[in-house]
Amino acid sequence: MGNPMTRRLVLPHGRAGAPTPLLRFIAGGHADLVAAGWPAPHAGFFALPTARRHAAAILLSRGNGPDEAVYAAERARDPDVARLLMGGEAPGGLMKALGRLGEPLWENADYDLLLDLFAKEETALVLRHTDDIRAPRLRMIGILPAILRVQGILMHVPENVAATEDLAEAFRLAVRIHGSKTGPGIARRWERAGTPQRLFDMAAEDLQPVAFGALLPPPVLPPAFFRVDDRKTLVKVALEFRNCLRDFTADLANGRMAVYVLRDGAERAAIALRQDPAGWRLAEALGPHNEDLRDETLRFIIDAVERAGGRTGESTWAVANRLHDHVCRNCGPPHVPRRETWRDRLALGTLWD
Repeated sequence: MGNPMTRRLVLPHGRAGAPTPLLRFIAGGHADLVAAGWPAPHAGFFALPTARRHAAAILLSRGNGPDEAVYAAERARDPDVARLLMGGEAPGGLMKALGRLGEPLWENADYDLLLDLFAKEETALVLRHTDDIRAPRLRMIGILPAILRVQGILMHVPENVAATEDLAEAFRLAVRIHGSKTGPGIARRWERAGTPQRLFDMAAEDLQPVAFGALLPPPVLPPAFFRVDDRKTLVKVALEFRNCLRDFTADLANGRMAVYVLRDGAERAAIALRQDPAGWRLAEALGPHNEDLRDETLRFIIDAVERAGGRTGESTWAVANRLHDHVCRNCGPPHVPRRETWRDRLALGTLWD
């Protein structure tokens, strides 16, 4: 296309930096940058095809100067604009996809996600065949592991954050249960589901235990922790921390739960791990009198558990029980715990499932 950075011989006339109300409505947070390249009444920008307007917004948001963005949007060939947007070789169909984003410009984060998805052949193929591309739907796709971003699965995933997060978590847990090499096979099976309800039921089925009665030895944590392995010690710890650990004697005895105490460090902590089909997970971590731990203490505990082969998050039973309800009108919607912060996503306090 020649040199896309060549300055235009004739700059647009008008007063830069004064977006009209219409431009504010169409361009949103991009309005000031667009007005710098196409001053009021912004006729040149409004005359551009939809794909070119979105391309201009992406280029301007990346710091390309107004003249550079105007030149690319108005004069460059589609393949050359696509290469500018991708920072190199671009998959076919990108500009056509930009033309299906709707008239209002998108947020920068959504543009970044779109280009990231388009850089991967599986999702690029899906997007090429999507008639109406919307940012909320892309965010749903972005939640899923890359291996699940295929048409046979995406067409059955509702535009619901909680449902998509649970499906993504079910896949990660299923791979933990069945082995790291089983991911592609699980994804191919889910791709044949045919309906949303069958897809989510398949995911729940893959969270069931492989064999019954299997018990794993509790994780070996660093020396800063000691494990409670008899009733006498359990009673002492329960009295020291003023908590209800003694209520879980049966689970400790049958090997489904393990309790540790952290004494080294800035604050003491009692932690409980529970075993489910995906292995050992951190179920609770509290200080004396069930007080919340400081962030640095909790992160130290998480790191120790994960290094020992454990995990954080909800139990496989909790996730499996919700999956069906996400897509069944008769059963749902399910109750979904808070997931707003990193602490929420730990799902601490779920000792009984």
